[in-house]
Amino acid sequence: MKGRLVLRFLVGILSAVALSLGAQPQTAIYEQYIHQASQYQKEGRYAQAEAAYTAALEDIERKLGPEHVAAAQVLVNIGTVRALQHDDSGAKKAFDRSLSITERAFGAEHLQVGLTLLTIAMLTHKQGHYATAEPLYRRALPILEKNLGPMHERIALLKASMAKLYLVQGRNSDAEALLEEAIPVLENAGEPAEATLMVALAALADAYLRDGRYARAEPLYNRVLAKAREKPQAMNDEIQLGLRAYARMLRKMKRKTEAREIEEQLKTMFPR
Repeated sequence: MKGRLVLRFLVGILSAVALSLGAQPQTAIYEQYIHQASQYQKEGRYAQAEAAYTAALEDIERKLGPEHVAAAQVLVNIGTVRALQHDDSGAKKAFDRSLSITERAFGAEHLQVGLTLLTIAMLTHKQGHYATAEPLYRRALPILEKNLGPMHERIALLKASMAKLYLVQGRNSDAEALLEEAIPVLENAGEPAEATLMVALAALADAYLRDGRYARAEPLYNRVLAKAREKPQAMNDEIQLGLRAYARMLRKMKRKTEAREIEEQLKTMFPR
C-alpha cells in the first residue's frame, strides 16, 4: 500500500507540472508508453515497465528535447523501477539526471525542485539507502519551507518520513523532535493526511517505546488504534507494524488480554 501512496504522490506532482506548462489534454505516444509502464509496475513486471518508460523517454527526447521537464518526470519513474530491480547505480543515474533537468528548468530554489528532491528522497529511503536519502531530505526542507511555509502538509510529510529514517538509525531524539513538529500540522490537514498522521503517531509511540517510556507511548498507540477502527481503509503496513509493537508492549506490561484483543483485530484488518 505504501508503494501505491508513493505512486499517487508522484502522479500528483506530474499532473501539477503538466498543468503549469499548459499541457494539452491529448494523448501523445509517450503518454501511451507511460500508461503501459505504470500497469507493468503495478503488476510487479519491473523490467517491462523500465522498457516502456525508456520508450516514453526516447519519444519525449525526439519530440520535445532531452532537457524538457517531461523527461525529468519519466526519469523519476525509470529510477524507481531500477531501484525495485536492485539496480542502485542505474537508479541514481536516472534520479540525478531528473533533478538536473528540473533545476535548469525551474531554478534551484523552485517549489518543483523541492518536490522532486522529496520524491527521490522517499523512494531512496524506501529502498533502504538511508545515507543517500538523508541529504536529499535536508536539501528539500528549506526549499519547501520557503515556497510553502513551515506549517504546510508537505513539510509535515517530509519531517515524518525523515523521522522514520532516524528511528531506523537509532536516532530517537532526532526522530521525536521532527514528529512532534509534524503531528500538529497533520492533525489540522484533515482527511487527506489521515494515513500519514497515523504513521507519524505510531512512529512517535515507537520512539517512546524504545526508550521505555510506556506511559507516553500508550495514548499514541490508542489514538492509532481508534483511527484504524474508524477508518480501516487508511491502514497500511507501517500502521500494522506499529500496532503489533503496541501488542508486544502490552505483553511486557503483563496485560496479555488486551494484547490478544489487538492481535485478533489485526487479523481481521489484515487477513492472510
